[in-house]
Amino acid sequence: MFPFFKTWRVLSPWDKTEVVKTFSSMTAVFKLEGKIISKSSQSEIFSQQIEGKTYFVKRYFRSKGLASWLGQSRFRLETKNQQWFNQIGIPAARVVVSGEHAFLLKTLTGVLITEGVSDTRELSELAQNSAEKFNEKHWREAVILQLAAITSKLHQARFCHNDLHWRNILVQQSQASEAPKIFLIDCPSGKKLIWPLLSYRKLKDLANLDKLAPNYLSRTQRLRFFLLYRNSSKLTNADKKIVREVLQHKENRLKRKSKSKK
Repeated sequence: MFPFFKTWRVLSPWDKTEVVKTFSSMTAVFKLEGKIISKSSQSEIFSQQIEGKTYFVKRYFRSKGLASWLGQSRFRLETKNQQWFNQIGIPAARVVVSGEHAFLLKTLTGVLITEGVSDTRELSELAQNSAEKFNEKHWREAVILQLAAITSKLHQARFCHNDLHWRNILVQQSQASEAPKIFLIDCPSGKKLIWPLLSYRKLKDLANLDKLAPNYLSRTQRLRFFLLYRNSSKLTNADKKIVREVLQHKENRLKRKSKSKK
């Protein structure tokens, strides 16, 4: 009853499967038990197996901040972004179920369930535990090419991820002989922007991607990513300016972190 309202939607084709029984309502999903994979001040994630398939359940038990009162809770942004990725062909886990309980424009609780992507590892985990992968030319080139294309497509649509770190990039590879495939995950902060915020956020996305890159990629390989991102064969003066600004952004962030530790 207004001003409270509820929504619950099981998307096709899962609305005709056993998924409907397990994820029948918000109440049912909040009663499910599973090992918590990740938890924050607003949400928690765990997995569920249904008919041999894995689904990741993200339960939002609160929303915070002024933006949530204006209809821009992290739950709504993440759900909107994930569905938009699916629609425009950005590789991302497919949305299976979404629903919320809200007061006026504010999300009180929410559920976002996505289809598990098999045979994946976070790019950050690969870097830490399987760094030798970056020495495999075909694997490395495939990852660089896809990341450049995905980032370019997002930015051309005036969309910035705002948390484009390697931990939020999944690499799928079923067999060593197969080419890896990239997927984006965890995007509750991404949004479409206009100038002047757009330019700054683009730099932030690029700086986040480049944060770990110097440890695993040569300068030439990092430059190749940037040229692919810019769809250019060589650096222009405008490109050089962007590169300087990205490096300056990284340096400024390191300085801020250093000061905060003192």
